[in-house]
Amino acid sequence: MGPEILGEELSLVKNAKVRQFVEACLRDAPEYFWRVPASSSGKYHPGWAQGEGGLVRHTKAAVRVALDLLRAYPHLEKSRDFIVAALLLHDTLKHGTGEGRTVKEHPLLPEQYYRAHTKLIGRRAYKKVMALIRGHMGIWGPVKPRIGLFSRLSVVELVHLADYIASRKWCSLGKSGQEGE
Repeated sequence: MGPEILGEELSLVKNAKVRQFVEACLRDAPEYFWRVPASSSGKYHPGWAQGEGGLVRHTKAAVRVALDLLRAYPHLEKSRDFIVAALLLHDTLKHGTGEGRTVKEHPLLPEQYYRAHTKLIGRRAYKKVMALIRGHMGIWGPVKPRIGLFSRLSVVELVHLADYIASRKWCSLGKSGQEGE
């Protein structure tokens, strides 16, 4: 399994530079990303995200959830490519640069790991994607979000919600990321 398994999700990124950036990062992702379960303990993700390729299935589900959330939050549509890019990359370094168990600081690792690809999208766009990845764990991550009461949902909150919803045990997407399996 490799980057081709995320081809459908990659095709959702309309900006060619952003898509090329994500493709380059996925080619450089640690090999374990393509085969490990979404949760090394099995406690934090549903059964369909466990086993061989579970982390990739979780990634596909998070993108799908984000697209549904965008329907409810159209003011974030202009950031769609950045949202999809961040979700495709958010857990690529979940076990760090080695293999084993989840590294708590994994939201912080992609910024340095993928830095060589900055030139593909430019510094400003790179920083935006990395900010979304840093915040993908919400209140459980190393970067705590500032969520104001009654504020409009922010892009980083949408990325966090998509990841969070796709990791819930009640989420019933099947192994291929399709509903009802």
